[in-house]
Amino acid sequence: MTGFFREDLKRSFLNIGFFIGMAAVTVLLLTAEAAGAPLNRTRSSYYILVNAFAASGFGPFAAVFPVLAYGADFCEEYESGYYRMIFARMSPMRFGRTRILTVALSGGVMLAVPVALACLGAYTFGVPGVPQGSDKGLLNGTVMLSYVMKYGDWYIAFGKIVLSFLFGCVWALVGLAFAVWIGNRYVALIAPFVLYESMWIGLNKLPWLNPIRLLRGDDVGSYPLAAGMECVYLIAVSAVIMAGLLRRYRNG
Repeated sequence: MTGFFREDLKRSFLNIGFFIGMAAVTVLLLTAEAAGAPLNRTRSSYYILVNAFAASGFGPFAAVFPVLAYGADFCEEYESGYYRMIFARMSPMRFGRTRILTVALSGGVMLAVPVALACLGAYTFGVPGVPQGSDKGLLNGTVMLSYVMKYGDWYIAFGKIVLSFLFGCVWALVGLAFAVWIGNRYVALIAPFVLYESMWIGLNKLPWLNPIRLLRGDDVGSYPLAAGMECVYLIAVSAVIMAGLLRRYRNG
């Protein structure tokens, strides 16, 4: 692990935007979870979990939070000329690989931790397993039912956490891509949300490409497929970032 990577990784996590984003998502999910059902093990864990995501308002604004952490900081480095000092010491390819990794990790962790806490709350205060009683039939016709019956409850929780992590990685990097190509912090913070909303509406009939469907995973019908498509987006956005950095390097 190089010194630059260590310092960049530290900066990607130890900044106010990272903590604001993580705190906001945590409050949204846990507040909706607490308000949506009695937390006394009388309701299904899946009722609590599904209700938390549906009632929190997190989904429509999910792309806003990962961008807050570190991606837009490139704009300040560009305006101050700091990035030229970096390029004088290392190639843009090496810098790009490092920055892509650190930005992706900060965005991914920012979302994965709150989702993990929401899953923990649902399984602690709800009844795991196939929903029974008043929640009987809740999962009928969904991929979640087949996952619970075939693999067990852990698969749902693990799948939700992985998908939220990958989603956070992708949209943090989308912010970095706008920062690299446009060089304006406000654009880097707002444009990912606009793109996210546009893709949500425009790809409504293509759940395996729709970002909000990939975050949930259930509508896609396969958690592995949703995770695979997130990885495709990761590769595509990373390529756009690298092209932008090479352009900056050539233009001085």
